[in-house]
Amino acid sequence: MIDAEGHIVHIDYGFLLSNAPGKGLKFEQAPFKLTTECVNVLGGVRGKYYKLYRDLVKLGFLALQEHADKIIMLVEMMMLGQKDLPCFRDGDQTVVTLKERLFPTQKMMTEAQAKKFTEDLIL
Repeated sequence: MIDAEGHIVHIDYGFLLSNAPGKGLKFEQAPFKLTTECVNVLGGVRGKYYKLYRDLVKLGFLALQEHADKIIMLVEMMMLGQKDLPCFRDGDQTVVTLKERLFPTQKMMTEAQAKKFTEDLIL
């Protein structure tokens, strides 16, 4: 995907929904990938850009929760028309799992809760 400014953006929707690397073995346990090299590019764990990254992850997670109803509706509509896609192989459980990912506490988080949640994922 390329954004409006020409930046290359990779969004792995299959991975978000159900496709883990490893041809269904689901060996990937990390919630997302943040390599040591990426942390180094951000100036290390004490760097200002690493702090900014953490803040942006928190804000992104809050935005996901804010718009979760639209995301879930789009996924449900896609499932109706494209049940044969690998990301929908788990059927209705795909949407249940998506909701669990968007709302790990079963409700909208406060900013403080989201900060703790995302920092625990990153650290």
